[in-house]
Amino acid sequence: SATPTIPACPVPCLSAVSFSTMLSTLGKRAFGQRSTLLACRHVAAVPAVSFKEVKFVKEDVEKVMMELPDYSFYEFKEAEPNPYQGTTLDRSILLDPPAPALTQPKFEFSKLENGMKIASIDKQGLTARLGLYVHAGARFEVPGNLGVAHMSALMGFRSTAHLSHLRTVKTLEQLGAHLSSSATAGREEIAYQVELQREYMPLAVPLMVGNVLFPRLLPWEVKAAQSDVPTAKQALTKDADTMVSELLHKAAYCNNTLGLSPFASERSMGYFTPETIRTYMLDHFAPERMVFVGVNVDHAELSKWVMRAFADYNAIPLKKREDKKAQYTGGDMRLEGASPYCHLALGFESTAFGQTELAPVALVQALLGGGSAIYSGIGSGVTSRLSTQVLRQSPYVESCAAFNTSYSDSGLFGVYGVCQPEKASEMAMAMAAALKGLSSVSKEELAKAKAMLKGKMFRQADDDSELMQDMGQQILLTGKYGSAAEFGKIIDGVTEADVTAAAKKILGSKLSLAAYGDVHSVPPYAAIEAALK
Repeated sequence: SATPTIPACPVPCLSAVSFSTMLSTLGKRAFGQRSTLLACRHVAAVPAVSFKEVKFVKEDVEKVMMELPDYSFYEFKEAEPNPYQGTTLDRSILLDPPAPALTQPKFEFSKLENGMKIASIDKQGLTARLGLYVHAGARFEVPGNLGVAHMSALMGFRSTAHLSHLRTVKTLEQLGAHLSSSATAGREEIAYQVELQREYMPLAVPLMVGNVLFPRLLPWEVKAAQSDVPTAKQALTKDADTMVSELLHKAAYCNNTLGLSPFASERSMGYFTPETIRTYMLDHFAPERMVFVGVNVDHAELSKWVMRAFADYNAIPLKKREDKKAQYTGGDMRLEGASPYCHLALGFESTAFGQTELAPVALVQALLGGGSAIYSGIGSGVTSRLSTQVLRQSPYVESCAAFNTSYSDSGLFGVYGVCQPEKASEMAMAMAAALKGLSSVSKEELAKAKAMLKGKMFRQADDDSELMQDMGQQILLTGKYGSAAEFGKIIDGVTEADVTAAAKKILGSKLSLAAYGDVHSVPPYAAIEAALK
């Protein structure tokens, strides 16, 4: 087979920018990159995943087409005559109600001959969630293409060798997926996601694969997408929580890997060309670096349609890339912003994916917990240390929560608070005191933290979106998958000594400080550093 090349033309995105969302236990604050599941899961004790091999098969096109669900690009027609005529809302519209066939959901894994991994779980839901994750992102950029990961996401769901941009958008509209489809760039992955009725999965899979297999990258579509860069920048400056996350990563990993922003800037516009995007994709978009995830889909059917999407095409060959380790530097980043509040984060280097310390670190986060002056739902941590020692001690603190996000070779742990600007110094010192107090943990307090952490994980496992992201990123970064049930067993084995040792190791790293909004009262870096000792 000839060496594959991406045609000299582009790829776009319907909801192009995905801001890094993460765990603030308040459920209302965005911070970091991983979900709570990801931030505290996948430790070395999790068993390796067994992938079932899926071989490429040459099939008769006409027979394959017969397997597709009934679909008209131009319209969905109502049945004639309408079988539901005169049916009131208190009656079932099922003419022949099917007998329920309850099946225990299970995680299933496969791998194509070209190295692409497939993972799924069928919870019998009527709505399917599909995600295509690529192990590429801002950390793999170089000085000559800064912002290219964001550019690649902006070009998601545009013209491919099979469909024009218009046809792609109209197809998603007809499938009811135009508002739930997105292409987003993070620090270590680019994700293409679609949500639609489960019976239309065979139509969505090749459409999604086209984004990474044969995007056209048309010059006029690339030029049109350039206007999304300043739009994303404006949205970033208005989102104080995400802005603090960006500043904290830049302070923690100054000018290297995880410190590189997943958002392109105006300075990157000169790189925003079809050639730059095409070169980046040829360097990083090999199927060995991809995972296709499905929730509420039959695994055999998903594997079959992913195989068919690749069967007749040469995928991008795997290229060796430089293994740049994340260098944690620590530091201080402050920026005046439009927010009337002071947004302050204190961060430290945490553990990476696949490390045994992840369970104790997750429990340290649960111990600190968090709270909000206006929100107190299930699992919001109203009895946690930050809630009782910081939030309830001052009427000027709006919210305060612990966070932990893990990457393939490093992580960030810390506390994030929002308060009236003139009280920033008081809040900073209270946050530092709460962190310093992690040197001692009681048996009762640890038992409560374990219950809270497991409850939060199991609740999030019921969220299809969280579950899909969890599966995709775990398998993408480690090749393994640890479920909430497996991690729950590991949590039960953590002792008070494990938790205090994890806290001591975290607080032994250099402080990273990020402040945004009205920052005139934030104490000097040295003062906060001294308060932690």
